[in-house]
Amino acid sequence: MGRGAIPKNWPSSVPYLSQPSFAPHVTKAQRESLGIRSPDLTTAIPSNFARGPCPLVRIIVISDPSHPANGQAGLFAARHLEPGSLILPYYGLVHSSTPPYSLAHDKSDYDLWLNKEADVAVDAEKAGNEARFVNDYRGVRERPNAEFRQCWDARSGQQCMAVFVLPAGKNAPTKASAGGIAKGAEILVSYGKGFWSKRREEHEETV
Repeated sequence: MGRGAIPKNWPSSVPYLSQPSFAPHVTKAQRESLGIRSPDLTTAIPSNFARGPCPLVRIIVISDPSHPANGQAGLFAARHLEPGSLILPYYGLVHSSTPPYSLAHDKSDYDLWLNKEADVAVDAEKAGNEARFVNDYRGVRERPNAEFRQCWDARSGQQCMAVFVLPAGKNAPTKASAGGIAKGAEILVSYGKGFWSKRREEHEETV
């Protein structure tokens, strides 16, 4: 893959993915489970959604001392993003979430469930795409403006995790900002209470 196929500000130490990568231990049954589209999986990545760098987003290094991720990178909207719309898929290493395979991912800040019933997760710590730079909203704004959502990838015929703009009414503290995500705004999700509880426990173990 040439450098032209890698987003600006992409870290040279992290391989860029234009599709998910599968760990060798992922079983045939787990792969088959990901290839089943359940009736409640109504959201989909369309077959014409381009792979590679996403034109909807920009990776930007944060230089705001008040930002929890100051000095690190965040993901920002390159244009106005409509409420409820797909931003981009979340790519990483698809792996089993059961021991001993899960042990390599216990400390990762980039590990998400993909299919709990199949015990499969996706971790973008060591390889991924732009979605790995989505930060948590806490300490940045009152509410998140985006969310992780399990969906169906029509291109590969498999379940996938992706980032979507929150629907109108869910993301806006005021009516003036109810129209999706503005160009130049940071894309922010909620990592969930479980994420922060685990991080607090890890911190307490080290002090």
